[in-house]
Amino acid sequence: MTFFSGVIPPMVTPLLSHEQLDVESVDRLIPHLIDGGVNGIFVLGTTGEGPSLSYQIRYELVERTCEATAGKIPVLVGITDSCYSESLALAEHAQNSGAAAVVAAAPFYFQASTADLRSWFLRLADESPLPVMLYNMPSCVRATLDPDLIADLSEHQNIVGIKDSSGDLRYFEQICSSFRRPGRFCVFMGPEERLADAVAMGADGGVCGGANLLPHVYSTLYRVALDRRTDEIPALHRIIDSLFSEVYRDETRTMRLIPGLKHALSLTGICNDVTAPPFRGVSDLHAERIARAVPLLMSAAAQFTPVA
Repeated sequence: MTFFSGVIPPMVTPLLSHEQLDVESVDRLIPHLIDGGVNGIFVLGTTGEGPSLSYQIRYELVERTCEATAGKIPVLVGITDSCYSESLALAEHAQNSGAAAVVAAAPFYFQASTADLRSWFLRLADESPLPVMLYNMPSCVRATLDPDLIADLSEHQNIVGIKDSSGDLRYFEQICSSFRRPGRFCVFMGPEERLADAVAMGADGGVCGGANLLPHVYSTLYRVALDRRTDEIPALHRIIDSLFSEVYRDETRTMRLIPGLKHALSLTGICNDVTAPPFRGVSDLHAERIARAVPLLMSAAAQFTPVA
């Protein structure tokens, strides 16, 4: 039975241009994540700009990620699409490449009823060659996976969990209490700043974008939350709060998570800061703030990095 736990970062997609994958940077980023103690890698998610990428890049990224991880940790592949056949084709490619599971939000563009979504996910679960993790992302796909729907879907043997990015803690707590089944159905928190709270509610882990830059911070936060070492949590939260305020938000306090995170990674030499349209690069003022913040973040995070 497939089961996941811990920190599974939604990996950024390194690009040379919006039409070309930066393969060398993929090969640098993945060891950085593995050495940082993560428990898996999720490609083609929101932080990975999945819906903005060409199908050629999506397929190439899946292949390269599976090759680079070499079975050390599981690879989960986002297959969210407005076209069912494209989702299924990517699931089949993911299996052929060696991925462990696929992750699917509701199809976007057309407003789908709960009955429509139930039919779509059950068909995907029937036909996908890999286990399916549900992805509740209402801000991006205009549909919420309500608890009754999750209850139905969780009974399917090929649906193994859910990642919730709604930001609604009451909803998340209900999912944890109603549907989490250790070894059978896992529950993951999307908003990374709530990882410790999620673990306290019984979550199996988190999908934390900041782990691209600071994997040890998030993997340590997961472990201390799991062990209920609550006195160690505030120091880790201070680092994450700084990441949000100085890297994710620009000089106007507007959230610019993906461009900001990629620019921060470029300053570490892991990858450049090219983003796919519609995103633009960071402003000069935002770049200056990130340049000041990154050395401080890396220094603060170093205390949680095991000595080789």
